[in-house]
Amino acid sequence: MAKILIVDDSPVEIKIIRNFLGDDHEFVEAINGQMALELANAMLPDLILLDIIMPGMDGLSVCKRLKSQRSTADIPVIFITSVSTTQNVIKGFEAGGQDYIIKPFFSLELCARIKVHLDLKKSKETLLEYATELEEKNQALHDLLLKLEAAAMTDFVTGLANRRSMMQRIKEETASLKRNKGRSTLVIADIDDFKKVNDTYGHECGDVVLKEVSDWMKSVLREGDVLARWGGEEFLFMLPDTDLAGGLVVAEKIRKLIETRIISCQEKTFSVTLTFGVAELNPELGFDASVKQADEALYKGKNMLKNCVVSYLDM
Repeated sequence: MAKILIVDDSPVEIKIIRNFLGDDHEFVEAINGQMALELANAMLPDLILLDIIMPGMDGLSVCKRLKSQRSTADIPVIFITSVSTTQNVIKGFEAGGQDYIIKPFFSLELCARIKVHLDLKKSKETLLEYATELEEKNQALHDLLLKLEAAAMTDFVTGLANRRSMMQRIKEETASLKRNKGRSTLVIADIDDFKKVNDTYGHECGDVVLKEVSDWMKSVLREGDVLARWGGEEFLFMLPDTDLAGGLVVAEKIRKLIETRIISCQEKTFSVTLTFGVAELNPELGFDASVKQADEALYKGKNMLKNCVVSYLDM
């Protein structure tokens, strides 16, 4: 049931309006402007019938106050007036009124105008609900797409960048090196005898090893360095603004750290070692050739003693 605030300094006029409208609405009455403002703020009616000519604060002033307040700005106002000059009608619309009715009232016209504005208000509220719901769904879809995009670029075991993400970052760095003539280094690390870890302790412990090793490597790398799970038990990290010598130092620091760490899994403790292959990212050779150089250095180390750092220049 719609709530209608009737504002008129004449109790007789208010009674006439109520008789015309019958029992289809809930009515609130005000006999002056100040009372109208207080009731409008307290009750938030669905529609206001507002007399223009009243002692003290007239209807135009009341309407302007209502429209200036966020809580009451959208309540439709229909002016009721015995003065039907064009100037007064224009002033009513300028004050924020949606319609006007001339006294004396015709019952059918009064009911029809009220119904139109109540329906319009309801339609506006429904559209606003739909718009809010649509905005929420769009935001949820946007958030989901961001999560999917992040998932597509992230290794689910270690939380590191995956191969796809790393390839994109290295290609971007290669393009930057061509422009700025800087130096960057690539390091491929492989967990030694990782198959034995899985066979001896199980694949769950194998995942623990991958995660622990990832965290230990990250603790050594700088904020601007990029670390990725390259595949299986292999990791690739890119060291921007770092030459080959600097890359060897970082790799050796990580190697020494990891060989001293103990891994605990399912009430068992053990340790692992890593072998590293190091090569500079050469913008002239390109992405694939540079990674291949680091990979060749890695496999030289794997075929030697393991748990070592090998430079491509030592090949």
